[in-house]
Amino acid sequence: MKSLTVTPFIRDSFENYQKSACGITLDIGRQRINQKELLSLIDFVKEKKMIESFNEMRKGKIVNASEHRSALHTSLRDPSPDAPHAAEVHQTLEAFCKFAEDVRNWKWRGCSGDRITDVINIGIGGSDMGPKCVYNALRPNKPEIKLHFLASADGVIFDRITSVLDPFSTLIVISSKSFKTQETRANTQEILDWLKKAGIPEKDFKHHVVVVSAKPDAAEQFGLPKENFFPIWDWVGGRFSVWGAIGLPVAIALGADTFKRFLAGAHAMDQHASTAPLQNNLPALMAMFAYWNSEKLDVSSYCFLPYDERLRVMVDWLQQLEMESLGKSTAADGTPVIGKTSLAVWGGHGNESQHSFYQFLREGTAKNSIDVFWCEKPGHAHKELHRVLMANAKAQTEALVTRDPKSKYFNVVSTVSIEELTPETLGALMAMYEHKTTMLGTLFGINAFDQPGVELGKKLANEAYKKIS
Repeated sequence: MKSLTVTPFIRDSFENYQKSACGITLDIGRQRINQKELLSLIDFVKEKKMIESFNEMRKGKIVNASEHRSALHTSLRDPSPDAPHAAEVHQTLEAFCKFAEDVRNWKWRGCSGDRITDVINIGIGGSDMGPKCVYNALRPNKPEIKLHFLASADGVIFDRITSVLDPFSTLIVISSKSFKTQETRANTQEILDWLKKAGIPEKDFKHHVVVVSAKPDAAEQFGLPKENFFPIWDWVGGRFSVWGAIGLPVAIALGADTFKRFLAGAHAMDQHASTAPLQNNLPALMAMFAYWNSEKLDVSSYCFLPYDERLRVMVDWLQQLEMESLGKSTAADGTPVIGKTSLAVWGGHGNESQHSFYQFLREGTAKNSIDVFWCEKPGHAHKELHRVLMANAKAQTEALVTRDPKSKYFNVVSTVSIEELTPETLGALMAMYEHKTTMLGTLFGINAFDQPGVELGKKLANEAYKKIS
């Protein structure tokens, strides 16, 4: 059932439309729903047992039915000894954090005694986007250790990265759950050849290469000692994996303390999502309105607009998180889905995008859901630049919902703001969007943790590879 008329904004009927938790403020005043509809939506969410399902997931229930797996990314940041898999999670965390500090303190050096100045992360999908998002958000202006990302099988980016690096002061982190991913295998072989051509013999690769994988023998396959191996597990999907050893490059570049603060912020959001009542529960509210916008208002796209350079890469991370999780046309019980599941996820730096695609958002022939993000305290000392940026963020938020009320096209807008971007608030922010996504899986009745379309593409690419000389 689709609405033909536009419902007034929440702020027109309710006073309490700003909700805060874990250093994040969510303003839902520009969502479109009346009191009767909201009560009906809350009843629907309770009937679906959305919060109960979320808490069952955190306890280890099999929620990925097609692969018969749990989805325990929350355990990767849970300090409790009673959390599922707590012992192996904490052991691995301490191991890779110690390794990160050894690299940072120059205890771990290259084969000729050079200190490590650069780290190349080889991985694609969740093994790339999560670490890249965190690094871009928290990196200092002059990092002591620079982090580079090699994901696609594209020689241009390979050359651009390696041509400016010294192999003797470079550490390679190869991240792959199964090592069946064609791009990662190809980049790994190229990077090992790069080390060889520089004069580093295979016996010395142990000073320059470490492996993150769910395959226990992955390090040995490259002739590396077990100390160069850090485990991940099949009960965490790639797009949810930055909280574990996939985050090793981040821990090296930013420090183990920063990484642990990042985990602490995410865990705080986990606790909030588990216990806060629906009307004050940030990820639950985001999931509820995303469902409403899709099912009742016929919204077709979701746009993330950060007014902050540090969160530019978060657009890509969110795109994978939501579209890979919710891009399903078959329900968890095997029946066809009726209606939409995932919206098309896109976006860009808010200020730049004003001069790019805001015309489409303002007056185009579409219905869009939009999150505008800003940080009250800037990550720099340029007061006037921040004043201009904040003025644009707050003005454009209002401009995006100002439209001829007779038009059948419109936007629904939420704002997400923080006082300061810290490791804790970043962790809480990313966890909030994770929970929004998995809760939407419950509301849509789909499996948010598999990706059969991705697996099909991998299979066909391997077949095509054999035919190309």
